[in-house]
Amino acid sequence: MIKQLLKMLWKQRRSRSGIFVEQLLVALILMLAAVSVSEIVQRYKTPGMLNVDNTFYIDYMCSEDVRPEERAAIRQNEGIIIENLKKLPFVEVISSSYNLIPYKKDDYFYTKHSSDSIFVDDRRFLAVVKHSDEFGATAFKLEMEEGSWLENHTLPDGSAPAVITRQLADKAGWTNAVGKKITLRGKVYTIAGVVAGLKQEPFKPSPVAIVTLLPDGGENLVRIKPGNDQEFIDAFYGEFQRLISDKRVEPILSDMQAMKVTWVSMSILEVMLQIIPTAFLFIFAFIGTFGLSWMLSRRRQKEFGLRIAMGSTPKQLMAIVIGESLLITCIAVVPALLLSFFIYEYTMVHVVGVGVTVGIMLLFSAVSAWYPAWKVSRVNPAEALQYE
Repeated sequence: MIKQLLKMLWKQRRSRSGIFVEQLLVALILMLAAVSVSEIVQRYKTPGMLNVDNTFYIDYMCSEDVRPEERAAIRQNEGIIIENLKKLPFVEVISSSYNLIPYKKDDYFYTKHSSDSIFVDDRRFLAVVKHSDEFGATAFKLEMEEGSWLENHTLPDGSAPAVITRQLADKAGWTNAVGKKITLRGKVYTIAGVVAGLKQEPFKPSPVAIVTLLPDGGENLVRIKPGNDQEFIDAFYGEFQRLISDKRVEPILSDMQAMKVTWVSMSILEVMLQIIPTAFLFIFAFIGTFGLSWMLSRRRQKEFGLRIAMGSTPKQLMAIVIGESLLITCIAVVPALLLSFFIYEYTMVHVVGVGVTVGIMLLFSAVSAWYPAWKVSRVNPAEALQYE
């Protein structure tokens, strides 16, 4: 059957070349898109998204004419505000950190401006440096894969504790990272724990990062009990107006859940901008292939009429038309598969993407040829032999 179809395609190579070229281009573009989507899904499934449900970011902003001594007094009053908020029954925890609260800046900013070299023995790695107090894990509901969060400022051997992401542990080749020593900015740190990741963008991988204890100040994240949003907002603004009445100082309060929705929506939009053009290309290619298959089938009316007159059944005619279409697709997919060996490492993500491409192309080919094949199986031999 396949040998016969190959002979028929070779005789019709000029008329079939348009379908072949079209399917080759569709296969290449679809493969790139499918692998890209597969990588996006894989990154989405990687752990590390920070939990910001029922949390608020609080801060303040001073105008330029506020003097240094006035800023010091404002910082002192800010500390009093935070201590008063901690006493509220609906406030679970308040954590101070730096570079840890998400959705203020993108991961690219942190990678570019907050990365530094860390040294493991004689090896050097680049990692995003973040800082947090001892309440960071509770505030973000982080689950430790190994060890514990930052607790003691100084360990018995004189080193400082640090928490690293699984990405850094993998890069260093550690299966058990707790207790390992690293050097950052000339200071020795001991790994106290490992977290799965610290990412804010769902469709991007968690960066290689290290978290050390916050030296002083920082950005405040407040986790409250569900359903107490308005009570907390009223309490924060009330405390701020009572303790910092200077009109040159503006309070800042951001609902982290709302910021997450906005950020994730933008990430989804970026993904859709990659998928939608491919979908339109696929639809137009389907219409084009369907039209070419229909036109070629109409031109072969006499051939099909003769086949019926010689005893071919409708199912056999449908098998010929659909088989030719599938065979052309298989031949067109071969160059795309060969190219994939040069541009991909062929991890499971790449195998899935390429496999999805082949599956979609075969389905695409069968569906686009089905209606012309069905019409061929219904041809009247007498009319077909008179067709011009």
